Amino acid sequence: MVMKLYNFVEIVTEIENPTIYVENYTCEDSPNGNEIHMVEMNVEDTDTENIEATFIIEAETKKALDQQVKFTLGGYFNKIDVVNKLY
Repeated sequence: MVMKLYNFVEIVTEIENPTIYVENYTCEDSPNGNEIHMVEMNVEDTDTENIEATFIIEAETKKALDQQVKFTLGGYFNKIDVVNKLY
């Protein structure tokens, strides 16, 4: 089952000391011949060091993926520690 953004945001807000990791960039070919660029956003509870949830962002271009990652982080997670392993 694919996690929706609002579910991910809810899980992040329930963690007392969350850290979000942006990692695991991949680029795959879709069945229709286009590329699919993907990245994972994992939220870790820094007190227990457990990954609590994973949200996957997909886009047709690397530039569009970069914009979606920046928009998501800026729009929902301004006051949370972020470790961005892509840039």
